[in-house]
Formats: sequence, structure tokens, C-alpha cells
Amino acid sequence: MKIKLLDGSIKEFNQSASVRTIAETIAISLKKATVAAKVNGRYVSVDYVIEKDSNLELITNRHEDFYKTLNYTAAFVTGVAISELYKGVKLAKVLYKQDELEYGITFEVEPRIGLEELQNIQNKVNQIIKNESILSKEVDLKEAEEIFKENEYQLHLAKEMFETYGEITVYTLNSVSIVSKHPITLNLKNIKVVEVQQLTGEYWLNDSENIMLQKVHGMAAESNETLSSKKEILEDRRSRDHRIINKTLKIFGFDHLVGPGLPLWMPNGTIVKEEIKKYLKEKEWEYDYINVTTPVIGTVELYKKSGHWDHYGEDMFQPFNGGSGSDEQFILRPMNCPHHVAVYKQEQRSYRDLPLRIAEHALQHRYESSGSLTGLERVRAMELTDSHIFVRPDQVEAEFKSIYKLITEVLETFNIQIDYLSLSLRDPEDKVKYYQDDKMWDEAEAALEKVLQDLNIDYKKCIGEAAFYGPKLDIQIKTAQNHEITVSTIQLDFLLPKKFDVTYIDQNQEFKTPIMIHRGLIGTYERFIATLLEQTKGVLPLWLAPNQVEIIPVGSKENFEYANEVKKQLKKDFIRTHIDLRDERLSYKIRDAQTSKIPYQLVLGDQERKDNSVTYRQYGSEQQITVSLEEFKNMIVGLICNKK
Repeated sequence: MKIKLLDGSIKEFNQSASVRTIAETIAISLKKATVAAKVNGRYVSVDYVIEKDSNLELITNRHEDFYKTLNYTAAFVTGVAISELYKGVKLAKVLYKQDELEYGITFEVEPRIGLEELQNIQNKVNQIIKNESILSKEVDLKEAEEIFKENEYQLHLAKEMFETYGEITVYTLNSVSIVSKHPITLNLKNIKVVEVQQLTGEYWLNDSENIMLQKVHGMAAESNETLSSKKEILEDRRSRDHRIINKTLKIFGFDHLVGPGLPLWMPNGTIVKEEIKKYLKEKEWEYDYINVTTPVIGTVELYKKSGHWDHYGEDMFQPFNGGSGSDEQFILRPMNCPHHVAVYKQEQRSYRDLPLRIAEHALQHRYESSGSLTGLERVRAMELTDSHIFVRPDQVEAEFKSIYKLITEVLETFNIQIDYLSLSLRDPEDKVKYYQDDKMWDEAEAALEKVLQDLNIDYKKCIGEAAFYGPKLDIQIKTAQNHEITVSTIQLDFLLPKKFDVTYIDQNQEFKTPIMIHRGLIGTYERFIATLLEQTKGVLPLWLAPNQVEIIPVGSKENFEYANEVKKQLKKDFIRTHIDLRDERLSYKIRDAQTSKIPYQLVLGDQERKDNSVTYRQYGSEQQITVSLEEFKNMIVGLICNKK
């Protein structure tokens, strides 16, 4: 039996061997340091027995999955503690997202436990991690059905795991068992600290049609110092959460009667959104895009012809009929490509018309599950900064470079921090997801990869992540909550033009099929503004701030009149202002303006009125500067024009 290790070396064994044994043959210290492992990409315990040639990764404190292992283990231990404290507990899922700091364990119990019970759970967890160890074994589906005959949640997970691996890993601690496809360490001495923190709820399988389970959250670490460090990181993430920032800035809202995931853009949010839109349309004008407006609905036949119905039907809102007695069926638009194809086909195009860059900031709808809705980051109604460019084959490379240049210029304006670029390719073995045309795919993928190499762009290849119609380049970022999202995208599409019989007349007067390029400039406004709030901690640049200048008059009635005059003068240059007329102390008003992250505060007293001047203070600064009103106005206008 040959075992290939992570460094590429190969160890040979005459018989089957456990992960623990293999680690020991390398070094005694490695055996002690190994907390779990991956065999051919599957997480297993140190007791897992390998019986054939395999790739093996040993998870130690230097491995990227070390904290994942600690957290899944701590989640299980917490579940055991809950099971020992309360009768009739049914453990559901152990939860931990890659690179995140907290773990979770969902469960069902009646009566439901309250927040005041967390300390009891903490005490029981502390007792367990000091004295106990975990057992693991592989079972078949029949044995799993017997073990979990009274727990439908674990049985569901067991069936899923059996379908994937042909066997099921069961972990047991103090007679409490769970199924886990995630890494769990058997030696609890690897976990020095587990802190139970909060109690919330979560729908089973994130589906609002299912039962609302209770969920205990916590953190785990190998030392108190590490736990403190993780807490600081977590606190910073929470302070950056756009939902928390929104409580002060009042950008968006939701109403359960309007519907979950359907954002209401408040006055401040509308200003931010419209300012971004104005800038993006100016950039599109610079790059020769033409703007169109198309309907927010389309017929079922439209999406069946495009292929979206077959590939994304589950993520669409269900069809609805037309007027009373009508047989026509429509869908809320989930994407805009078929509509832009229809715009192209309104007239016959010549090779001289290409590239034709059709752009639309388009409202669309997708049915996300209730459990996945997250502020503005994940919604059901969204406005996409979309474009579809129709090009000749000889124009693909130049157009891709132009699109990439546009996107990078825009993201630099917003100082958006890019995590990485992913080149999403098809999985040739997947005969269901992808349109079956090897020649088309080979040409499209080769063309896209050549451009990336010519641009000297670093990227990751992601097999199986392409759209059903073609490969794509996605610009990935991380949110404050460590969610990976796509902010911009460029996709090659050789398929849709063929499906819709899209043509142009070439120089030989022959009909040819153009290539369509899908371009998402900043993704959706909803997700982009959520990201912008998080990356700036809500301190928006002056040009985007809903209220750019807070005017604070003090003293006499004449000074209040002067404040109105200052506002009128600033308004002439479209500078957004607000006068604070509250009967509060000056220090309170300034502090409140700072809390609201308003870029500039103007204090207007007797001297400012007499001199036709203003005394301003910039957000985050203690310094107060007095200048003429005209000088201040010119400074602000200049900063706004330069997108500062």
C-alpha cells in the first residue's frame, strides 16, 4: 500500500494501517501532534484505517484545518453537554465555516432552553474536556439507522454521508453519538479552552418550511491567549457588519409584510446608490457602452430557450399567469442576458457595429432560501450592474482587456480589497450541468486563459465552477463576516448567441454568429454597498456620504439665519447638508455628528457670521479650522469631483 504525503513523499506499507500508525512511522512527535487527517480529500479521525493506496494529509497545529478541527470538536462536546443536562435532546448539525472563529451546534429539545442556562452548559463543557475522550468508527447505513433511529436529523446526515463515501463516520462521547463528515479530534487535551457564548435559532437545513432549531454558539482555542486574540478579531468583524453599521447610517430596511429579502432603500441608502450609479454610468459612457431598459419580467418560454429554466429553475420565483383567464405565463426576471439578446436582435447588425456593448442597471429577482438571507449581502430583489457585449471572434482578446481595465479602475476608486481572481472552468465529466459541445468549451476556455496570461494576471483555476454556457473570470472578495463573494465577473458565452440565432453580416456579406461576453461591473448594488460599508466601517468617502456637511449654529437667532444662508450656498453646488437645530450642547452635537460618520461639521457663531466664514472639523479629527465660506465650498467641490 502506497501512502502519498502532502510534501509529495511516498510511504509504503505491507498491510492496512491507521492514520495514527502512519504518523508514528514518520516521527513520534508527529503522532502526538496529529489531531485529525484528510484521506483522498475526506476528513477522518486518527483512528481511521487506510486499506489502499491513498493521499494523506496529517492535520497538526500548522495545518490550515487545525482550528476547523478544534471548533467542530468543541461543537460536538457542547452538544454532549446539552444532551447530558436535558432529557430528549436531538442533536442536529455541528457548524463552523472555513476561517471563521465561532462554532455552533443545533438541536431540538422541549421545553426550549433559555439564555440563563448557558452557564450550566459552560460548566458541563469544562468538566467534559478535562476528563473525557472521543471514539470514532465507520459504519454502514443499516447500523447507522439503528444508532440514530430516534434522531431524524442525524439519520438524514448519515444517509448523505453514505451516498458520498459509501460509509459513515460516527463519533461517540459519553454515549452520545453524531455523524460528521468534518474533522473531529479524539483527544480532548488538544482543546484547552471552550467558551459558550450565545443562544440563537436556525431552521433545519436553512429552510423556513422546516422546524426552528435552537443553536448554541461558542469559541475554542488551544490557549487563553489564542482565545483572547480570536475574540478581538471577532469583535472587529462584528463592528464591521453592515447590518450593525446600518443602525447608525440608516441605509436600508426590511418589512415582513413586504417580504423577506426584499430591501427597502431608505433616503440615505438611495443617495449612496444613486451616486454610485451616476459614477458607473459615466465610466460606461467613457468605455462606449449604450444603456437600455428592459422589462422586469419575461415569459417562461424565454428562459426555457436560454437554458436558465433548466439550470437555475429552483432559484427562480415561480411562474405566474397574466390577466384573468390568460394562459400566458411569466417569471420575475432572474437574469438579463435573454433580454439583451432581444435588444440586439431588434435590427440586423453588421461586423462594423461590433463590439456592441449593451448595459443596464437592471432589477432582478432570485428566490434565496429564508435561512440564507443576510442583510443586503444576500437578498431576493437586487439591481445588477450588468452588460452584454457582442463581439467578433477577432475582438475577444481586446474586449476582455478593455473590460478588465474598466473593472479595475472602478474597484480602485472605491478602494475595494480584492482577495483573489478565479478562472471558472467546466468539469468535462459533468454531463448534466454543462452544455455538451467540447469544441465550443475548448475554444472558450483557451481564449479566456490566453488573455489572462497576456495580462500577466494571477488567478486560481476552479474546475466545475463555470456557468452552463461558458467559462468566466470572477473577482473575489471577503466580507467582514469572512464570506467569500464575487464582486465583478467577465464570462465568455458561445452558446446563447447560437440558441437565439444571433447574427451579424461580415465583410463577405455572410451571416456569422457573434460571441457574447457577460460583464458584471460591481455585481449587485445590494451586495456591493454591503461590502463597501464593511470595508470602510461605515466611514464613506465624502462624495458618497448621504450627509456631507453637518451645520451647527450656536448663539443668536442671526447665526441660525446665517446657517440657512450657508446651506443655500452649498446646495448650489449640490453639496448635501443638514442643519442641527436641536436644543443641545455644542459638544453633544459634534459628538453626534462624529458618531453618524458625517465627513465635515461646520460650527457657525458670531465671528463666522461677521466674517462670512466657517469653522470646520473633519470626521476623525480634533482640529478645528476657520476659512472663508467660499474657500470651504471650493475645497469640498474639489474633493467630490476627485471622488475623495
